[in-house]
Amino acid sequence: MRKNILLKIGVVALVLFYFPVWASSGKITGSVKVKGLRSPANILVYLTKAPTVAMDLDAASFVMDQKNLTFFPHVLPIPVGATVLFPNNDEVDHNVFSLSRAQKFNLGSYSFGESKTMRFDTPGVVELRCDVHAEMLAYILVMKNPYYTVTNEKGGFEIPDVKLPDQKGIKVVFDLPPGKYTLKTWHKKLKSKKETVTVTEQGGASIQLKLTRGTSGVLYKR
Repeated sequence: MRKNILLKIGVVALVLFYFPVWASSGKITGSVKVKGLRSPANILVYLTKAPTVAMDLDAASFVMDQKNLTFFPHVLPIPVGATVLFPNNDEVDHNVFSLSRAQKFNLGSYSFGESKTMRFDTPGVVELRCDVHAEMLAYILVMKNPYYTVTNEKGGFEIPDVKLPDQKGIKVVFDLPPGKYTLKTWHKKLKSKKETVTVTEQGGASIQLKLTRGTSGVLYKR
């Protein structure tokens, strides 16, 4: 019995010895610290250029909810060409619209339990407003590739985002090929940051970013 247990432990140790970097290989992980904001959450971190990934956007599910007089999530990154569902889960009417350069639209007023959709074909920042409730504000970030994420409550992030494949119909290659990548950040109240990150053949990369308040930059140069 003891011999069998020792044999199993030995096999596990051997596997870990020969494959020490599987957990982080081909991923960029890191954290963001901010000065001038209460929380480092909801900061977009993305790669400006990355390998092409095939995605079935017709089957994908992206939702910008309206509940308790709030858009949720506050920041929603989506691949270019994706369609977003806008359900109204408040017992009052809402009117979702945007005057943004990337996409101007107005869904009109609709009531509790109703939903409307909108397809986004131009990369960039789309600021959402409600004509009925001026305090409601959110952002849809239309991305050129799926190598993006938003920071968690502690400022942590991982690219590719492990949550992305959970969305129905999305097919993502998890590992980034070895090479140099340009990583950028975006937040409405923070100066954008740009860094070069190298993913090696031996494993992934890790980076720490420090951001300060200021005018945000554009997602992509036009």
